[in-house]
Amino acid sequence: MPASINTPLIRLGSLFPGHEVFAKCEFLAPSGCFKIHGARHLLEHLTRDGRTRQLVVPSMGNTAIGAAVGAREFGFSMIGVVPKTISSAKDERLRSLGAELVKIDGGGSDLLRTATQVAQERGGYFVHPHLDALWTDGYQAIAKQILHEFPQCRSLVFPLGGGGLLMGVTEFLRRQSAAPKLFACEPFNYPKYARFEHQRTKTIADGLILEHPHATVQERIAADGVFVELVQEAEIRRAMRGLFTKHGLVVEPSSAIATAFVASRLSQLAEPICVILTGGNITRDDFDRLVAATES
Repeated sequence: MPASINTPLIRLGSLFPGHEVFAKCEFLAPSGCFKIHGARHLLEHLTRDGRTRQLVVPSMGNTAIGAAVGAREFGFSMIGVVPKTISSAKDERLRSLGAELVKIDGGGSDLLRTATQVAQERGGYFVHPHLDALWTDGYQAIAKQILHEFPQCRSLVFPLGGGGLLMGVTEFLRRQSAAPKLFACEPFNYPKYARFEHQRTKTIADGLILEHPHATVQERIAADGVFVELVQEAEIRRAMRGLFTKHGLVVEPSSAIATAFVASRLSQLAEPICVILTGGNITRDDFDRLVAATES
């Protein structure tokens, strides 16, 4: 059985001097993102049950990478259904891990639909990265580790894509006698679960795109009192730059969004604060291009 993963929890003292803001560095996990927790949790169950040893995974990139890393550890094969616009860094990482890629036009909802069809045709296990409890329950480990090392945490901030991380974190916190307030962050340009009246447009936080929100996630947000917040593109770029220049941390836009929210709302958040830095699968060229446009 592979060893458990416990990523570092560090204080962002240079970025937020005089404030208690910490970061759970999930981008340092073996897959370069938090998805490995979901993959391992699922693969442990499939291994015990003796079920199919092939995964079919819809993904904007990081979910497939987490699944591919886990699949290699557990001796499974993996088919990733990904967008044609997948970044070169994620494409190269997936191919190096031996994943078979099916590239399609469209976003998150199209990926889910196509992956379901591929799983039926190929006899593989369809991974729903937002609603499959065998996957999302793996993210309970992140919340558990944070509260074990940082029990005084009063505000927990994390990115919100399809909702898998939210489902796992809330599932764990529901069993705790005291829990921090939860703030889930979406790009202003492409909201899903937040209330909005403006038109969606392209976002640099492309890992958080999903055309149609899941009713199950909407119900969990309402039931658990999760605050869903929108973050501007310029704020995300500034957060990426700040994390790098102040702490030497390189994370992708879909990860930096949580730090961006804290930077813009710091006076409104109860401290101590913890942000989950979810992923760092980005090329140096793409990173440099994005942070160079910080004020745009």
